[in-house]
Amino acid sequence: MNLENFEDIKVLMDNFDPATLLPDLGTMVGKVEFITRIAVLAGPIVLLVMGILYFFASPKEANYRFGYRCYFGMGSEEAWRFTQRFAGLVWAAVGLVLTIVMTVITGSFPGKPIMDIIGSGAKCLFWEFGITLVSILVINIVVMLCFNSRGYRRRH
Repeated sequence: MNLENFEDIKVLMDNFDPATLLPDLGTMVGKVEFITRIAVLAGPIVLLVMGILYFFASPKEANYRFGYRCYFGMGSEEAWRFTQRFAGLVWAAVGLVLTIVMTVITGSFPGKPIMDIIGSGAKCLFWEFGITLVSILVINIVVMLCFNSRGYRRRH
């Protein structure tokens, strides 16, 4: 081993700070905040867009490609149209409300610690998932109460 090279390495290592290899913490917090905000707002915006599409641009007759499909909504054209408009109305309303609420919640992210941002984001995603499941259940129950399996209106 050449002693001169060892001294050169020692001098080089004396001036080396391993912290310079780590990213700037301010940049990391900004990225975590941005990614969490996108993750939280993506679901409500997609729900809002799907609701608008189902309400205004759904196919006129039942199909297996596009539209809200449920057992009782596929029986007739009347049941299909009702299901599309009702699902569109429910999802557009839920998407709009969730978008507003989640925008307010994500607006409070700046200045919070990273773990609080991630925790708030996880809670928001949990609530979005639950509210979306409840909206699907409501749509199916309402369609089931309005139409029978053949697509005829139920008499109340």
